[in-house]
Amino acid sequence: MKKEKRLLASYALVAAMLFVLAFNQYMIQSINGGLAVDRMSAAQENSGFELPKGPPAIYGAELGVSFDKVVESLNVLSALDGDLYPDGKLKFADLNNVQQGRYLKIGSMIACEFCCGASTLVFSDGQPACGCSHSAAMRGLAKYLLINHGDEYTDQQILDELTKWKTMFFPKQMAAKYASDTKNVPDMVGGC
Repeated sequence: MKKEKRLLASYALVAAMLFVLAFNQYMIQSINGGLAVDRMSAAQENSGFELPKGPPAIYGAELGVSFDKVVESLNVLSALDGDLYPDGKLKFADLNNVQQGRYLKIGSMIACEFCCGASTLVFSDGQPACGCSHSAAMRGLAKYLLINHGDEYTDQQILDELTKWKTMFFPKQMAAKYASDTKNVPDMVGGC
């Protein structure tokens, strides 16, 4: 009887994972197809909200990412997160104590709430709070910047970079957030 319950639980878990992956793929395709960007054009024009463009300064060329190639960049950035993906390049354990503290601080200030409902990127032990690729991309970039450019970026500047990518992953939702709370957005999007 226990074996059957474990087997059913395993099937349920696999089904849930497939649903999340399918939903995530749908969201990526909607961005790639331009649907989300087209729907928010009016919001941009009326609110002053703008999407970042081109490769990010400093790390854009290093990683081969560009705000103009969202899906390709999402794949590159999410592959950095070794705490979610076994083949990922960077793990929480790769950060020194100071970097880990900064990572936890930054990761607790932003989330992928539009996709998975998580309220932070990371738990207090530094492990992923969400399993979607958007969240993995933001975590991977945070680790990359802390390890490779920690002296060049403040915590706020790293948070700004994560927010720029979050804006590209969820343009319609971020435009609505911008419109509803304009006093906080310049800090969030780094003046893009």
